[in-house]
Amino acid sequence: MDMALLKAVSRSFYLSMVWLPPAMRSGIALGYMLARATDSVADASRAPAECRVDVLRRMGLAIAGELSSEEREGLLRQLRQEMADLQQKPAEAVLLRRFDECLSMLEQAAPAERVLIRRVLSTIVEGQLWDLTYFAVNAAVSTDADTHRYTYMVAGCVGEFWTELGLATMGAAFCLPERREVMVQAGIRYGRGLQLVNILRDVAEDADRGRSYLHGEPEVWQGRAARYLNDGLDYALRLGSFRLRFTAMLPALLGIKTLRLIAQRAGNERVKISRLSVYASLLHAAWLSVWRRAS
Repeated sequence: MDMALLKAVSRSFYLSMVWLPPAMRSGIALGYMLARATDSVADASRAPAECRVDVLRRMGLAIAGELSSEEREGLLRQLRQEMADLQQKPAEAVLLRRFDECLSMLEQAAPAERVLIRRVLSTIVEGQLWDLTYFAVNAAVSTDADTHRYTYMVAGCVGEFWTELGLATMGAAFCLPERREVMVQAGIRYGRGLQLVNILRDVAEDADRGRSYLHGEPEVWQGRAARYLNDGLDYALRLGSFRLRFTAMLPALLGIKTLRLIAQRAGNERVKISRLSVYASLLHAAWLSVWRRAS
């Protein structure tokens, strides 16, 4: 995995990922890069929605290993020659031009890791396709269940994947095996909380694009996001090493700070955590990670 490319695509993810134990690092990084590639296509607003839906479906099939050689080459050619040129961020354009490398690394991954990566990417792509097709005919979700389902498909499933991959690669060194189901559910809530922070931060921008992911008042979802992030902190404290606790804890601390800024903002101004606040969160995560919750 090209770490420079990973850092360019997501500084915050890179900051936490480099602390992962080596046993998990390649699987997490590869899963992230594949998801970021599909997300880059989903967000390529200069391309017609029908085109993005078609490309996303084929990317999902390529990740699942279900495209013929000819179909795969056609997809890679379209990503390199068409979709990459529509990206606003140069790093994401490079990522799409190198999507074939990500597929090759997936095929070379250990069988257990490959199964888990393919499973989580299948769910993520399903969520991205739902996003593109649902809001083509609707301006807002109609129930709480829609919001919960969407946040699971694009982020909650990642917490599940993180837990299953940790147990598959590290066993009891990741967490107590008898707590597998409890940790999976906590990981799902944690992922949902992080996605809710993104949604709450971008409410005005999403409204301008003719979509609302929240059913009901944003303040209600702020409370839910805070509870889910606290579940994330508890999840992190139950992991089996300093590196794991630190890596898992940092996004929750940054998310909690972002929620506070959202609650304090005036109007629809976009909130952003300062570099100093990021460094403070790094120190806070390190201090908390020294301790382990035993049960």
